[in-house]
Amino acid sequence: MRQETIENYLKTIYNLSSNNTAVVNNQKIADRLSLNPATVTEGLRKLHELKYIVYEKSYGSRLTTSGSKLALDIIRRHRIWETYLAKELGFGWDEVHAIAEELEHVNNVKLINKLASILGNPIYDPHGDPIPDEKGKIQKSNFIKLSETKLKLNYKVMGVTDHSTTFLKYLEKHNLIIGANINVKTIEDFDNSIVLICQKKEVNISPKAADCIIVQSI
Repeated sequence: MRQETIENYLKTIYNLSSNNTAVVNNQKIADRLSLNPATVTEGLRKLHELKYIVYEKSYGSRLTTSGSKLALDIIRRHRIWETYLAKELGFGWDEVHAIAEELEHVNNVKLINKLASILGNPIYDPHGDPIPDEKGKIQKSNFIKLSETKLKLNYKVMGVTDHSTTFLKYLEKHNLIIGANINVKTIEDFDNSIVLICQKKEVNISPKAADCIIVQSI
């Protein structure tokens, strides 16, 4: 199995496992990697043999200590590259993910640490995702989903969980970028859609979108 393939699997399992706190079934991995389940099953067996995961066909997969360490290293590279591309090279937050998907496989610790130093050792990437430090530690936060907010309170947009171009452009259209201050005006009882105020304008947010926006109470 190629190293790049190993890294893609481990990163995917980590991201799907709620920071390695849950077991991930094969279908979710197949869907995320756009692979057929049979291919994923074979890949997981190989990762199990390499001791990167614990795999049981009827149960799912979870990362071992070594698998989690490598996954966090890949995530650190990816998010530092995203931050560098955005802050130093001027790429939009809707562009950096795809480019970082390629650059993350350059395994040079000195390079990544140098980039982090140039950036001031950031703890969040352009999408608000936490960046693991050199030891793989991630700073804890009290962020919540927009869908979990309370009526009439004020919040700041801290991140997103959907990095697709269409979603990010949708947020930009309504000025719902990282750091934007919002006020939850109404929450519809029928479908939990939210009307919020951002820069003195009302914005209607669907439940699906609200689940993908991360905020902090202010």
